[in-house]
Amino acid sequence: MSAQLSRRAFLQLTGCAGIAVALAGVTACAPVPGSQTGAGSSPAAETVALRKMAWGSPLEKENIEIGLEAFTEENPDITVEYIHTPDRYMEVLQTMLAAGNAPDVYKIGGGFYPDLAVKGALMDVTEWVKSDEVLGDPDYFFPFEEVRSTVDGKWYGIGSTFQWRLLYYNTTVLEDAGITPPETDPATAWTWPQFLETASQLTVDANGNHANDASFDVENVQQWGFFSADVNYDNFIISNGGAIIDAGSGRYMLDEPAAYEAVQAYADLRLSNQVAAQATVLQDMGMDAWQMLSSGRVAMILDGNWALQDISKMGFDFGVGVLPVLQQPGTITGSSWTGIYADTAHPQESWELFRYLNLDDYQAGLVRVGLWGVSHRTLLTEEGVQKWWDPAVHPENWLPLETDYKLNYGHVVPNVVGTLRTAPMITQALADVWIGNRTAEDVLTELTPQLNATLEEEQAKV
Repeated sequence: MSAQLSRRAFLQLTGCAGIAVALAGVTACAPVPGSQTGAGSSPAAETVALRKMAWGSPLEKENIEIGLEAFTEENPDITVEYIHTPDRYMEVLQTMLAAGNAPDVYKIGGGFYPDLAVKGALMDVTEWVKSDEVLGDPDYFFPFEEVRSTVDGKWYGIGSTFQWRLLYYNTTVLEDAGITPPETDPATAWTWPQFLETASQLTVDANGNHANDASFDVENVQQWGFFSADVNYDNFIISNGGAIIDAGSGRYMLDEPAAYEAVQAYADLRLSNQVAAQATVLQDMGMDAWQMLSSGRVAMILDGNWALQDISKMGFDFGVGVLPVLQQPGTITGSSWTGIYADTAHPQESWELFRYLNLDDYQAGLVRVGLWGVSHRTLLTEEGVQKWWDPAVHPENWLPLETDYKLNYGHVVPNVVGTLRTAPMITQALADVWIGNRTAEDVLTELTPQLNATLEEEQAKV
């Protein structure tokens, strides 16, 4: 079965006619209080034109457009222009905000959400959310949604999905090496020594030597054991019992041993252990991580659940498992947010689009193609799973990753005003760690006070 839904299939899967959400007496397409649009309503005298902006791969773009087409069919008095911006997204968005020409509804990434909220770029939708019969139901979202989507107790957006990180592997490569794949049960996750030994066995040079052999030639590697982008170090801080930002104080904790020791262990996968490929290796080969995995040039990669959409269509045998453990199982969870432009000329219609983007109707289609993870309780009931499960996309052991790993071992980094400035500071400072110029301890003990001073400076402005 194709991972991309046709428009007709999407409407059949998510359309309001005959499909009730798993909330007693509530249909997914019930209009918000005061709204006269939606399925079954009379078309408005004038068509309202909205703009929605987001990033994503070509596959993501295609499937989002299918969902938006379903919305406009249900709301014939609203049109939606989808502005797909795959590169330099936040730079483009900030330019549009500065010009007063931002899209009516847009996605927000990373630490930008709390900053944009307090700076007046996002509409306060608290009363809309609380009064909505679906979104306001306390049993609709998982509890973490309010934690990640409120700033000073107010809702300025909602997380688009519930994302988490996991380990993908090339089944054939592991089988040929006689290696038992990683589990989806956190209780049996690989320990760090087990992971290192496995990655060493899977890293092979042109002469057949492995990474832990004395004669191993790191300059002539034919198959790498592992690859992960620099930004994924945060998963291992959590696994080592540390924190990126303390939930109570709202301050960085990167100068604690649990943090800098984890960052060093992550860096050493490339440096001293020599089991992980540098990003330059992929660049030199003209391949991305998914292509390296599918071709067998890399045996395992750490990536988000969203990678499933593309990996599942690449025509090779792959599997998934939980991340290796330093001290305890852990994975960073969260997502981008979707919000409404505070100065939109069409607040009611923008709310209706925003609301639709947070219904089971819309989310199920994007979970089904492997892009998103479930963030609604209603989609993890027995009936709800049937709305999105696709054996052509989801490996047979996928469900425990949704129902156990991300829910019980996932960690949300707290929303803190000022991370818009601190995020690039961290990226720049850690660059020296990744290439071995400085230790993680040296960098992070020096950097952390600077980060916290920057947070205080930014928070004093609001």
